[in-house]
Amino acid sequence: MENASRDPESEFVHLLVNHQSMIRAFVISLLPGAPEVDDVIQNTNEVLWRKKDEFELGTNFKAWALSIARFQVMAQQQKVRRSKCVMLDDDVLDMLAEEASGLDEQNLNRKMADLQDCIGRLSIKDQELILHRYWKKAGLSDYARATKRSVGALKVALHRIRGSLKTCMEIKQSLVAGKVNS
Repeated sequence: MENASRDPESEFVHLLVNHQSMIRAFVISLLPGAPEVDDVIQNTNEVLWRKKDEFELGTNFKAWALSIARFQVMAQQQKVRRSKCVMLDDDVLDMLAEEASGLDEQNLNRKMADLQDCIGRLSIKDQELILHRYWKKAGLSDYARATKRSVGALKVALHRIRGSLKTCMEIKQSLVAGKVNS
């Protein structure tokens, strides 16, 4: 336990807050591009809070929290399945959950910093498009009108930008792997 002077509820809140980015990354990895990600994270936090008395301080909070998050993802997928949408089957979800739970906070933070650096290398116009599309989660129609570009041109630009970001991230990953292997 990090701080023995904290009362159990304060310690739980501390753990919950410190693991939010990990929970978010985990849920996003299991529901990539799904609009329900924030709902699943909210539901996960509600369940974690309701079950806080079941968590034993000093044990693996990350494993416990990600297990609950995984069940919330499965519940969400069950809802979506009932609405006739295509979702990952449970075996694929289990495989992704196992892989995603192996992420550590430091690795996640490094990747986020790398992504910010890669985005910073884009032109201002491309950065604005990325900001509009992914951070504001807005549609392309309004942005197309505002920038006097066609939706098709924006889709092509996004495809090109994602390719550039992927290449940049791969280069950064290979540099990190090279340092680890040195």
